[in-house]
Amino acid sequence: MKLIPLLALGLVLVSSAAETSRDWTDAKGRKITGKLVGKDGSSAEILLKSGKRAKVPLVSLSEADQKYIAAADVHPDPALVTKTLAVESDEAGTKYDKRVVEVTLSSVHGRTYFVTIHWLGPLKNGVGIYKSETKEVSADGKFKFEVTYDHHTTVGTDYKGYVVGLGEDGGFGRQWVRKSASQKPFERFLEVQKEEE
Repeated sequence: MKLIPLLALGLVLVSSAAETSRDWTDAKGRKITGKLVGKDGSSAEILLKSGKRAKVPLVSLSEADQKYIAAADVHPDPALVTKTLAVESDEAGTKYDKRVVEVTLSSVHGRTYFVTIHWLGPLKNGVGIYKSETKEVSADGKFKFEVTYDHHTTVGTDYKGYVVGLGEDGGFGRQWVRKSASQKPFERFLEVQKEEE
């Protein structure tokens, strides 16, 4: 199996499936584009195209935007928990490394999300994706992901951890919500993501 450079893959985000991207206007007429992903009595949380979230005071928005927010049915992001279920490794012989991870998703509220796992391995001076898998989810539940690193290939395939992302289809922003990797590989993974933006 070949190691895939991180730059070649699209990532996922966390947002509300009920909302669509729209233009928001403040009281001075300035505009931003994004999705409403949260609200409380005094502010709205908007997911921007960059994947960053902006908390905007309601009083700074146009009257039309305030009415839209008041009528919107947004839910908080689902809760996601990961757990390693099994590890089978021949570290001395470096012939294989098998991992099984369980992802538990709750508070989905009937929305459709995509859960993506990237299994990480070394790639030149950085960290690449050894294998990637995505599952479509529209209800609370548990989902298993499994990988076997084959050490008989010509590329470096030592297990470096994994990252799990949760989001909607459409490539609107990106956010990794769980990780199980040592700090340096995870930082290298994030560095490549920044370069891609």
